[in-house]
Amino acid sequence: MTSQAKVADLRTAKALSYVCGHQDELVELLAEDDAALRALEAAVGRPATDGVAFTALLDTLHAAVRHAGDPSGVYGGTGRSVLPAGVADQDVVYRCPLQLCIGRSGHEVGDDMPRCRFAPAETALIRERLP
Repeated sequence: MTSQAKVADLRTAKALSYVCGHQDELVELLAEDDAALRALEAAVGRPATDGVAFTALLDTLHAAVRHAGDPSGVYGGTGRSVLPAGVADQDVVYRCPLQLCIGRSGHEVGDDMPRCRFAPAETALIRERLP
């Protein structure tokens, strides 16, 4: 895999993590114009296939979120870290059970057991202590 492909994969994983962690806010922001969000949720919820490209769905959702008034969209801006979640605190990280997104750090999820919004039956995120 080329370094450019790795950057694209990290960008996609970061955007999916953002969508997973801020789904309620995105639903509220998009109001009734949430077709892009629903399309992404449907694609992520299906069994993985080689033909599924999340980039186009994320691009559409990014445009919709920006149009709704969030200048950072789902890809973020300068205020969002490009490091995988949990790296900064070197403590606990919660990983996506579908291995689609980079997950969230322990302080981002609070006290309750975080759930993956895309996995069937809202499967618990995988808790892992970093070395």
